[in-house]
Amino acid sequence: MIMSRTPIEIPWKTGKVAVLADLHHDSYNKIRREPFESHGLDRSLQWAELDALIIAGDLANAPFTNWSAAFAYLRRFIDPSRTIIFPGNHDYYAACLCADDELEKLAKAAGVQFAQQREVRHGDDRYFCTTLWTDFAMLNDPEAAMNVARQHMNDYSQIFKRLEAGPLSPSELLGRPQQVAITPEDILALHNTQRSWLEDRLAEPHWVPNGRSFVVTHHGPHPDAAGQIDDLTPAFHSDLTPLFDQHWIDGWYFGHSHRRLAAQVGSTPVRNVSVGFPLEKHGPEELPLEELCLVPLPGASG
Repeated sequence: MIMSRTPIEIPWKTGKVAVLADLHHDSYNKIRREPFESHGLDRSLQWAELDALIIAGDLANAPFTNWSAAFAYLRRFIDPSRTIIFPGNHDYYAACLCADDELEKLAKAAGVQFAQQREVRHGDDRYFCTTLWTDFAMLNDPEAAMNVARQHMNDYSQIFKRLEAGPLSPSELLGRPQQVAITPEDILALHNTQRSWLEDRLAEPHWVPNGRSFVVTHHGPHPDAAGQIDDLTPAFHSDLTPLFDQHWIDGWYFGHSHRRLAAQVGSTPVRNVSVGFPLEKHGPEELPLEELCLVPLPGASG
């Protein structure tokens, strides 16, 4: 359960917003490197001019151990009050899938704004933010995709859910673990919940004529921005063509797959804004992150 669902208001000064995902700060910290410096973002982004930085998940593994150091790192570049975060899959590692309330408390303690299933307002722009876990249906065989994910993704050994007592008495539960690893079926159910929330928000009329609507998720929304597709791709991306067809979306930003690709889905620019792991190789088809991550100003193209 999310502690608060009121919109987050970001004051308009320059109008500039950046969206980044997959900082994996703990992975850089282990080898004494830093994510922005490793990719030139410390110099290429005009940090002082940003009204807001949205982190679209995967700030760090094991958030109750590592988020505080990651927030301290971000504070070197932008004020915490202008930093907005929601979780990716790695932000639930060594934690519970239902930990959003606790994650929000961690963010608030650092002065950072938490945006899981929240609307962010900035001038006449609105951003709808949620992890939006996958539906496993991209290749039209969700059962097969769930089996591949179960076998090959660390999520299903690193993220937990609380045990429901069910019909067992407390005495029968003594000595049993109070949480177990999640399953792909849990993720599908959460996808449906978050997708319904997003569809409801997109259906709400904007409060001003010609106001812009953006979506920011951790998981990918369309195969055109997924890169080369294989059996594991449905665990990272969904095909949300119906949402693009039914709603006007001025831009969709996401991460998770660490491929810095762009696509045009109908009228909507779709951008992968992953920073990615240290020493990770990026193909020649990928685009400059400092360009992908900046939201165009109103009236600008792109």
